[in-house]
Amino acid sequence: MQLPGSVEQIIHTLEQAGHEAYAVGGCVRDALLGLEPDDWDITTSAEPSEVKALFHRTIDTGIKHGTVTVRMDGKSFEVTTYRIDGKYEDGRHPEEVTFTKSLEEDLKRRDFTINAMAYNDSTGIVDLFGGQSDLHEKMIRCVGDPIERFSEDALRMMRAVRFAAKLDFSIDEKTKEAITELKENLSKVSAERIQVELTKLITSDHPERMRTLYETGLTSVFFPEWDTTMRCEQNTKHHCYTVGEHTIVVMQHVRADKVMRLAAMLHDIGKPVVKRTDKKGHDHFQGHPQMSEVMAEKILRRLKYDNDTIKKVCTLVRYHDERPVLNPRSIRRCMRDMDLDFDDLFELKRADNAGQSDYMREDKLKAIDDFEQLYHENLDAGYCTDKKRLAVNGGDLIKAGVEKGPDMGRVMEKLLDDVIDEPSENDKDTLLTKAHKYAGLAKKGKLFLSICILFLCAGLSLTACGSSRGTVSYRAPGIPLSEASGDASGDAKDSLDKVYIIEENNQDEGKLTVMNVTSLREFRYPYNVSTEFLDKYGDMASLDDFKPGMAITFDASGRYGMLTKVQKSNAVWEWDNLKNFSFDESINLMKLGDENYKYTDSTLFLDGKILITPDDLVSGVDELSVVGVGKEILSVAVNKSHGYLQLSDTKRFDNSLIQIGSYDASQVSDGKTFTLPVGTYDITVANNGWGGTKKVKIKKNVTSVLNLESMKGKGPKSCKLKFEIDVKGAKIYLDGKSVKKDKTMTVLYGVHSLKVTADGYDDWERTLYVNSSKATISLDISDSKKGSSKSNSTSTSNSGTTNSTTNNSSSSTNSGNTSTDTNGSTVTTGNGSTSTDSSSGTKQSERNKAQEDYLSTLADSIVSTLGSGLSD
Repeated sequence: MQLPGSVEQIIHTLEQAGHEAYAVGGCVRDALLGLEPDDWDITTSAEPSEVKALFHRTIDTGIKHGTVTVRMDGKSFEVTTYRIDGKYEDGRHPEEVTFTKSLEEDLKRRDFTINAMAYNDSTGIVDLFGGQSDLHEKMIRCVGDPIERFSEDALRMMRAVRFAAKLDFSIDEKTKEAITELKENLSKVSAERIQVELTKLITSDHPERMRTLYETGLTSVFFPEWDTTMRCEQNTKHHCYTVGEHTIVVMQHVRADKVMRLAAMLHDIGKPVVKRTDKKGHDHFQGHPQMSEVMAEKILRRLKYDNDTIKKVCTLVRYHDERPVLNPRSIRRCMRDMDLDFDDLFELKRADNAGQSDYMREDKLKAIDDFEQLYHENLDAGYCTDKKRLAVNGGDLIKAGVEKGPDMGRVMEKLLDDVIDEPSENDKDTLLTKAHKYAGLAKKGKLFLSICILFLCAGLSLTACGSSRGTVSYRAPGIPLSEASGDASGDAKDSLDKVYIIEENNQDEGKLTVMNVTSLREFRYPYNVSTEFLDKYGDMASLDDFKPGMAITFDASGRYGMLTKVQKSNAVWEWDNLKNFSFDESINLMKLGDENYKYTDSTLFLDGKILITPDDLVSGVDELSVVGVGKEILSVAVNKSHGYLQLSDTKRFDNSLIQIGSYDASQVSDGKTFTLPVGTYDITVANNGWGGTKKVKIKKNVTSVLNLESMKGKGPKSCKLKFEIDVKGAKIYLDGKSVKKDKTMTVLYGVHSLKVTADGYDDWERTLYVNSSKATISLDISDSKKGSSKSNSTSTSNSGTTNSTTNNSSSSTNSGNTSTDTNGSTVTTGNGSTSTDSSSGTKQSERNKAQEDYLSTLADSIVSTLGSGLSD
């Protein structure tokens, strides 16, 4: 074996210093096979510090694991100390490594026998585990017990298959059995490491070893979609393999390039999802390119591929089955619309053909040849197929008097359409003349009338065929709107014919399930990355905005019914973020604010994609979006649902107050349950020097139990409290004792009585709720001045915000800085400084009554206030 000069020099230097050193691992394997090693690794008895002392240029690549990179002759060589690996607790990394002077111990820890050989010129080949024999037998075999090797690092299972693909070797039976047994351990390995091994496997000379990944169960862990293709039969005259076996043939027929092999691997990944078998038993896969594109993107992102690779692969997948009309004009349109390397597309299409049956094979190949020929003819002629190559640009149009704005973009698109239809019209004077004409039409909204009609026809055609393949019958339809709404005008009915309510937006599969508001028929349509999603004004919108309950219109085209544009409908009204609602189910009325609206059996009540009933909704807590027309409701969707908070082990805090987020304080009692909007809340309790604050997450329809004893903290706790007041001669009483203003005092956490008296004022009384380490309270008692009108409101504030509640007297402290209303009765300290004012308004009479009942129970000492949207 001939070692490179730099490797010989490194080994010689280490040996001259009294150390052992060998070339080791894959470089020895490849050299014995007559292959050119990608890199040369060296193992040595010298420890890292000794290696660094012997060479001028080194890099600490992995000192912890004994690896130092030596730079020599412009190249890098990893030199690693003999080591023994400790236990692999996580199936990825040893807990610790121990340096050793034994080459045998170092070779024992390696994965496969063919990678566990070492060599230097003085000793020759060191092969302790039969690596040379396995090279001769073309066998991948673990060093020692395969269960132990794969338990140490689960990625070695994929490496076994990858080496088998790279070298065209077989895998030892015990090794393969161990892979099958331990396949689930692969879930411990990062997606990035799996991606590296998968890419090396599929770009090898034997991508058909994807079959081995399936047979051993490895793909079921990181790529379950592949398993589905391997089992998916194609009972059609165009095919003779399952989807998976067809895909393997396609992969074998494209060059060993990452993008091409990934595109081949994923081009039909959506077929099992869209598969439909007719009455004769023949399989159909309508829409599979679009579905495959959506799934391909999801899979590639899951495996952490880079964005450029994802874009190129998905574009090839989308268009791999495109069969345009074979004339120059149609191909120019393809050149405009398909953002890809056409030579890659033709290669993929021919590979796809190679994996099919012989049926019409020659005709299909000729169609590909003709497509390619027309493409190159257009390319060689230099015809314009994008706006950059038009003879005019935006600046030219502005100089010619065309106004900036959306209309200019439409004019440019129409000019490009014209030039694609007739390349000779790509002349500046000709295009400027057309631009003036088109600008005038655009202002009148007539520029694209023919295109609108085309979309309309496509939509009508789609609706007509939707019942045979797109219906979703998980709900009995109700009465059509045209029958249920006696006061709906004919114009309104006509405008609603094209309106649909979203029932589900499945972004994983790229499908919208919708219900037509007049026919009440349900359909499911595919979409992809080229689908436009627009708000009701025609501006771009996020796909995430299109949620169940939204009213939309849409355009669809192509033989698969692919959505090209989805737009929020302006033919209906919508009420967002609604909390003030109620129902009279006896007459199917829903009150929104102060107005009554009717709902019918066909009205959709949705929480996500789940159908619900009015009984599932909680007024004042749930946040809704309601869509309707006239006085009739079409859909009710939950934007923000509710959950429950239940108090337990409350003895230490009974009859004190609990503060939940920015809601008003409420009395503590064991087992008390609050209904709250979903979210995370800061919850504070305090009593007799004990208490604290804790974050609690309220989940949808889940009861979260809060043990108050766990919140007592270290105590007794106290607050450094100071009062300020501008009224001359005012006297302040805390718990019945006189205290001085502007003087800091120590007050225990909990509920205290607060009173202020002054000449010319009625007595001003509140309950003080203390639950912070320090606070300054500025008292404003102007509303109690004799002769002034008093408000029956109370306020509890938290972290500087004030919520008006009911009457009578209490106040509280919370994290040090609070603003409190003097018309109210509860003062809460918060964030260090507290002030009062008299600007708060009154609340509803029922809340006043609730406050009065509670105050009578507590003998006017403290207040329990029920916040808006918080019920118990």
